[in-house]
Amino acid sequence: MKSSFKLTKAEIKSNIEALKKMMKTQKLEAFYVSSFDANLSEYTPLEDCHRFYFTGFTGSTADILVMADDKVRLYVDGRYFEQADLEIDKKEVEVVKCQASPGMELLNDLKNLKLKKVGCETERTPYQYYLKMQKACQVELVSTSEIEKYVRFKHILSQNPVEFIPKKFRGADTKDKCKRVLDHSKHAYFTTAIDNVSWISNCRGYHLINLSSFVAKAIVTKERVYLFIQPEIKISDEALKQKELEFIPTPEAMFEKNLKKLQSTLKLQLVKVDSSLLSTADYKIAENVFGPSSLLEEAGGLYNYQSIKEADELKEITRSFENSSRAVFNTIKWVKESIAAGEKVSEADIRSQTQTQYEKTGSRGHSFSTIVGVGPNSSIIHYSAASPDVIAKKSDFILLDSGGYYDGGFSTDTTRTFLADSKTKADPKFIEIYTLVLKGLLRLQNSVFPENAPGAVLDGFARQPIFQQGYNYNHGTGHGVGLHVHEPCVRIAPTSQIPMRAGQVVSIEPGIYIPGFGGVRLENIAVVEKHPKHKGFLCFRNLVWVGFEKNLIDNSLLNPEEKAWLKEYEESCQKFGTQF
Repeated sequence: MKSSFKLTKAEIKSNIEALKKMMKTQKLEAFYVSSFDANLSEYTPLEDCHRFYFTGFTGSTADILVMADDKVRLYVDGRYFEQADLEIDKKEVEVVKCQASPGMELLNDLKNLKLKKVGCETERTPYQYYLKMQKACQVELVSTSEIEKYVRFKHILSQNPVEFIPKKFRGADTKDKCKRVLDHSKHAYFTTAIDNVSWISNCRGYHLINLSSFVAKAIVTKERVYLFIQPEIKISDEALKQKELEFIPTPEAMFEKNLKKLQSTLKLQLVKVDSSLLSTADYKIAENVFGPSSLLEEAGGLYNYQSIKEADELKEITRSFENSSRAVFNTIKWVKESIAAGEKVSEADIRSQTQTQYEKTGSRGHSFSTIVGVGPNSSIIHYSAASPDVIAKKSDFILLDSGGYYDGGFSTDTTRTFLADSKTKADPKFIEIYTLVLKGLLRLQNSVFPENAPGAVLDGFARQPIFQQGYNYNHGTGHGVGLHVHEPCVRIAPTSQIPMRAGQVVSIEPGIYIPGFGGVRLENIAVVEKHPKHKGFLCFRNLVWVGFEKNLIDNSLLNPEEKAWLKEYEESCQKFGTQF
């Protein structure tokens, strides 16, 4: 599902001018706007993504500086270099293409541009990031309500109720999870990350596009979870029956008052937080309610527990990927058969067919906006503008990146790049880059590595075959996968020092992208497991079963070990009925 919300260039220009008018009244030289909502969710609907109102950029992540006397500066990472250039109005917005993280390069610019006074939206700026901004310049906190005196934002509220998930789909009960994360009755976690909230409460809501979680803030204690939720949101009878859950209807303006009431009852002595996962507004409320000395910074917070999947969770995740593998295979099969029969198939048709095939396998929705890139568009890493006017030719290669949600609310994610018509001879350059990407995937997927090895080490395994032929790619090789398609506490990337641990679920997705020609990405998801023979070592168990295309593989580029790995994988796909 993709938001249909759009803004014209004139509307974006008007929004920029309105914000600059506010900035002038407060004598601000620049204004920082994130891509987050008030819960710092990753996939914020465009209607609720304030960055979109000043740029028109539809990518899921980016940061901006609205300059008082210059263009808006849009900071994007390598996934969005091409997309940003295509979507923005260059008269109003300048794209800053970041080799490091966009947030880090923006911080550097606060110093490089010698900015003295910069504003930020207190409800949508992570507290840890606010502290970093303060080291570079004077930062003025501005509330959303103040900004809305000048810029009109849309407000959305989900009509979906909060529902309780049966044990067979989600593992341990809330009381067991609470005891796992806390061992003191006067200690607690404060979290507003909605997948944290959904995991600990065993509830789902599908409140935002491409997310299975529900919107709430939580105080997690050893015995109970207290959920502050907007009064308008419906809660199922089954969820209300859970003794370990207490739902507290709370308008946003009443949050601090209701939190004080709860604290007067609980008298908590220590509250654990991750300040990178709390907005500045919520962190300051926590300081006021609990006292600064009672807040304990714990990097990762509940993700330290949530990212290590238990047996029942892995069983449901495995089942979900079996379903989504069939959906991906059947979509590709439909594309090939339709094109071979002479039918016109557009990018938009493929996106629509993907949704149909996921629904046939029991999916409740997509875990992110489906990416379909035909021909040269496949080089746009997170291409989101699947067009009804781009028609696939038999010789075109097509990149399809999709995922869904099933009964447990765990996300799936799979990418395949394929030739529109298998009988058509492929471009030799395409065969070369396809084979190199396949080599990278096979090498990492079949690797053995020590427990707690940092993600940066594994990233090199996938890139080495690609490096050897002079290619590279501008994104990480792997991200955590859980209730949300990007889950913290596991990452495979050149700079990742996060340790690999048994029970994590992570993507393996190398790629090669050539602007104007096209790109290849192949992505499987795997569980990190203890090695069956070597103590102290880990390996991967694959979850995705969608075969590769034999006519796109140059076997002369594969070594004997890679050929054996490929043969084993294809035999498994054949048994599963998803081999081409």
